[in-house]
Amino acid sequence: MLRRLTAVRIGLLVGLAVAAMRLAGCQYVELIDLRGLDYRFLQRGPRPGVADVVIVAVDDASLNRLGRWPWPRGVIARLLDRLSADGATVIGFDIVQSEATTTGLDVDGLRARLPDVDDHLWQALSAALRQPAGEDERLADSVRASGRAVLGYFFDFDGPAGASPPVRVSDYNVVQHSGSGRGEQQVPLGPVAQGNLPPLTEAARELGYFNFVPDPDGSYRRAPLAIRYGDTVALPLSLAMLRVYRPEAAVAIRFGDFGVESVRVGAQDVPVGKHGELLINFRGGGGSFRHVSAADVVEGGVPAGTFHDKLVLVGVTAAALADVRVMPFDAIFPGVEIHANVLDNILRDDFVRRPPSIGVAEAALVVAVTVVLGWVLHRVRGFAGAALTVCVLVGYLLGSQWLFVAHGVPLSFVYPLAAVAFTYTAVGVQHYVVEEREKRKIRDAFGLYLNPHLAQRVAEHPELLALGGEKRELTVLFSDIRGFTTLSEGLEPEALVELLNEYLGAMTDVVFAHDGTLDKYIGDAIMAVWGAPIAQPDHAARACRAALGMVEALRALTVEWQRRGVPVLQIGIGLNTGPMVVGNMGSARRLSYTVIGDNVNLGSRLEGLTKTYGSPVIASESTVLAAGAGFVTRELDLVRVKGKRLPVRIFEVLGVAAATASWGPLVDQFHAAIAAYRARQWADALRLLEAVRVQYPHDGPSRLYMERCQALLAAPPGPEWDAVTVMEAK
Repeated sequence: MLRRLTAVRIGLLVGLAVAAMRLAGCQYVELIDLRGLDYRFLQRGPRPGVADVVIVAVDDASLNRLGRWPWPRGVIARLLDRLSADGATVIGFDIVQSEATTTGLDVDGLRARLPDVDDHLWQALSAALRQPAGEDERLADSVRASGRAVLGYFFDFDGPAGASPPVRVSDYNVVQHSGSGRGEQQVPLGPVAQGNLPPLTEAARELGYFNFVPDPDGSYRRAPLAIRYGDTVALPLSLAMLRVYRPEAAVAIRFGDFGVESVRVGAQDVPVGKHGELLINFRGGGGSFRHVSAADVVEGGVPAGTFHDKLVLVGVTAAALADVRVMPFDAIFPGVEIHANVLDNILRDDFVRRPPSIGVAEAALVVAVTVVLGWVLHRVRGFAGAALTVCVLVGYLLGSQWLFVAHGVPLSFVYPLAAVAFTYTAVGVQHYVVEEREKRKIRDAFGLYLNPHLAQRVAEHPELLALGGEKRELTVLFSDIRGFTTLSEGLEPEALVELLNEYLGAMTDVVFAHDGTLDKYIGDAIMAVWGAPIAQPDHAARACRAALGMVEALRALTVEWQRRGVPVLQIGIGLNTGPMVVGNMGSARRLSYTVIGDNVNLGSRLEGLTKTYGSPVIASESTVLAAGAGFVTRELDLVRVKGKRLPVRIFEVLGVAAATASWGPLVDQFHAAIAAYRARQWADALRLLEAVRVQYPHDGPSRLYMERCQALLAAPPGPEWDAVTVMEAK
């Protein structure tokens, strides 16, 4: 039953992990989701803007006919008068009139040309030159007479607080707080406001900021409906216009503990995020709303009633003035149309809605989909499983797009799709691992039969197949080919496999000839053990004879390989004797007969030391003592290998006792050199080693100790030196 639920558990774990990421939030994933929202808009296609909103555009044609921007205030006044006379209900200006009209002289340039003029005289002269020419009062009169003008201004978020005098702003009718009220701090703070001229500000019906803040990728998708300024919460241009358009509808904002809870226009709820931002439901690209050229309005070329009962936005659309934004439908989108889209969303009550509970809903959806998918993929594999996964992905894309188009709810792209992909991949890996485990079981079964002693033991004692093991004193052997990686790079795969099979076959025959148990092959390495499963009192001696036999077998192979032009191989063998745990390791269905323990690891470390000392066979002191006097050995060193606290005395196994005469001079002279080395008589040791090298020029341990003596003579160590070699590498 548990095995049948494995894929389901995988799906559950993946689902919970992705759901946790969704609830915690990730800025980069959210940015990808925002781009996914752009894709949803593009797939939905454009929709016509509400007819109640009209844009009076300062377009390229207007600049050609009325002159370069900014226009004289008299022109703006004439524009406002005509809009008011035609019956516009509210007129919002997406422009700011912050500088007083001057005589037209370049006052600062004139000062540079008159450097000798007294400063006090110049101050009086420049003040006179900068006096308004009367057009500012003319525009203020038009604003006052209209009674429906909403003037725009902007906040400078980069400027320091107090950089300019405070200006009057329009704020919310009602500001409410629930809980601690700390949520108001989530609303952006505008430290500096760049307003209109004071006479214009006083004459305006309402005031509204026209700031927009791009997302991290530079696209504009949101409109901030609240900005803190001083002790007030300021209104944007759109809401200020709606307050004139619907004077009976109070504009209210409510703060909770974690930010903005709601924004209301009368009884209508406007969905916003915790920072007070509205995710805009764009109608389409530029031109989704009716545009009327400002020049036509000023020159009286617009049919009567064009603006009757309309919300009119006056803004710049001329390409040369660069008041453009990047948005889903259009990379060159007039900023004034963002205000138009906000007004449209509120007038239609047609929003992109991401309620606070959407995160929990998406997390629950992710978990449900991954669990069901895991359950199905456990039963459906291969092409059918891949096709089913694709169907789930396509189904989610189509279903979530329908939900967006029909109800304005944009579900996440990334989290559900990633959860499905991760589940499919994880279950696929799980299937692969299970299949590989079954294959390994077959290989292990063949391994049992290939060893006759183990096969006989199992046949006589079926209880060996039980889990667990026993602690016994055994001897373990590790062998490895030197430079196998380099060798493998120089041979074709077929030749490499043939060479490796020939080598492993010969080495395995030697192990079996000395009654050893082949534990495993590890690539080109061999691990064998003596003393199990059948007890062998002389297991150490058998292992030593097998190690020497492997060296001899390699020499015989080398003769044949040289004749065939095959590269010569060198091997290193490590032997260790001691208590080890031996038995069947694994589960009731999958067993591996092996040995484990610290002494096994030491045997592997000794095999690695053969590269350092240049000796084919290195054995621990425990192996040499257990093997008895039937072998010629020489002590190599006291080493502290990685993972061991106490030093280990290591020996090179040179041959069997019958060969003592041929190895005697080497052993005696080398031992004398080692004694001098440990007595800190490095010059004497070096002289003895040089004599050894004369007779045995290829002796690796002598070469190593000569290098050590030279290094110690060059930089003598302190009194703490104990002649123990620390081997950091495994």
